[in-house]
Amino acid sequence: MRPDHRNFYRVTRMAHRNHFQLLFVINFIVTLGFGICDTFFSVYVFELGGRGALLALPLISYSVAKAVFSPFMGRCSDTFGPEKIMLVSLTIYLLVSVLFLVSTNLFILAISRLLQGVACAMFRPVIVSLVSESAIKEKRSSIMGTFDISFYAALSFGPIVGGYMKDQLGFSAIFSGVTLLCILAILLCTCCVRDSSARVATTHSSRNKPSSLIQPIIRSRNLRGLLAFIFGRASCISLTGTFLPIILTEELKLTGTQIGIVMASSCLTITLLLRPMGMLADRVSHAILIILGGISVSIIYLIIPATLTFTQIIFATTLLGLFSALSQPACTAMLVEEGTHYGTGNTVGIFNGAMNLGFIFGPIFGAFILSGFGIDAVFYSAGVIGASTILLFALITHPSLLSPVDSRCKN
Repeated sequence: MRPDHRNFYRVTRMAHRNHFQLLFVINFIVTLGFGICDTFFSVYVFELGGRGALLALPLISYSVAKAVFSPFMGRCSDTFGPEKIMLVSLTIYLLVSVLFLVSTNLFILAISRLLQGVACAMFRPVIVSLVSESAIKEKRSSIMGTFDISFYAALSFGPIVGGYMKDQLGFSAIFSGVTLLCILAILLCTCCVRDSSARVATTHSSRNKPSSLIQPIIRSRNLRGLLAFIFGRASCISLTGTFLPIILTEELKLTGTQIGIVMASSCLTITLLLRPMGMLADRVSHAILIILGGISVSIIYLIIPATLTFTQIIFATTLLGLFSALSQPACTAMLVEEGTHYGTGNTVGIFNGAMNLGFIFGPIFGAFILSGFGIDAVFYSAGVIGASTILLFALITHPSLLSPVDSRCKN
């Protein structure tokens, strides 16, 4: 290779690495900010007098907005460029944090949560699209797994930081902190936009033109399987996240600190294992890892009602994190590969729409099961849902399982 060519590739690799690091920090900051806020938002609305519909409306509007707008916002990313859409989403995040800070009107808070859901629907497809540009095909799983550390680490720290701020300074400090973090993210985003101009020759020219919303679902067997998988996974996460504290409080009689440790253990385990599991996914069939991880998680849901002590439940939730981490990088890499054919933003947007439908379905279904069959049945239902959707994923993607690296095959 000629010296000038070697220098070009070295500069290009350095530019991609710097871009990746910048996106990593932006994702961590945004997730941390709203991780701090969202943990205690229902408590805040309750303290303002929200009851019944007035309590549910601000909480539900966020999830509904994400489910409805994710597919369309992902397509906008492919149409107008992810850097511009990311800047718009962060600006909306800033507006939402300011509204949280200055208003105590429940209707305005509901509108704010709706806007937050729209911003989230814009942000995730954009950030995944930008990161995928820095990912070498052969190392896509490890790169995406490493990037997701920024998300799960922020989720781990968010409730802890938010709880301390609430106890020491109150809700105004939480919303002020979120506002400052949004401003910092916007400043970093402007650097990201400037950085993209330096990569336009090698990156932007390779972006696929967006397809229609329905085209990827019709044509891509792998995407259909992923939609089934993520709907089931999101349903189980939201279902258990809603009702696990009830078991911990009412049946295991754990303290608040113990409950916090239990709730954080799974997320922390995922954070620590994402990179090694991503490296594993570079060498092993993505579909196989998703199936193994999904089946294992479903089995753990079934045994949670049998746990009797703090140590046992910690062991169970740690295993949940381990097997969730097993499937996470493989799932993301498989999704990004589909994005190379149909537009990354568009594909991720459709995926996030199915995921958010699962987040809506889980608590509603869990409440129905709880009222009719009791708390243990909620977790048995989670296990059945998880196993069923994994089976559906396997049936849909079955021809792909014959390939040693399925996500690299065209459908």
